[in-house]
Amino acid sequence: MFETFKNLKISGRAEEIMAAVSGADLTCGSRNYTAASGIVTMAAHGLGEVICVTVGDSAEESEEEMIVDLEELIECRLEDAEIIIHEECNWPHPRMKGSTRFIQVEIFKGYV
Repeated sequence: MFETFKNLKISGRAEEIMAAVSGADLTCGSRNYTAASGIVTMAAHGLGEVICVTVGDSAEESEEEMIVDLEELIECRLEDAEIIIHEECNWPHPRMKGSTRFIQVEIFKGYV
C-alpha cells in the first residue's frame, strides 16, 4: 500500500505556494470521505485550489483501484499534480477504522 504515493515529488515551488496560500482567504468547497480515504477541496481566493488527499492503509480496494477513483475525483493524474505537502504518518488515522497508518498529500491547482 502507498507505493504510488511514495514516488510523488514535492513541487519546487511548494514553499512559495504554501506561503501564498497561508495568507489567502480559504473556503472549504467540498468533502468526500470513505472509510479509508478523504478528499477535501479548499478555494484559496485569488490563487487557486488546494486539495487535501488522505488515504489510510485500511482500504478494502486495491491501490490501483483507489488511485483511479482518486484521480477521477481530483481531475488529474497524481504524478502530474503540483504536490505541496507529502506526509506519511505511522499511527492510526482517527476517522479511518482499522487503519494503522495513513498518508496525506496536498495538491495545488492554480487559476489559469
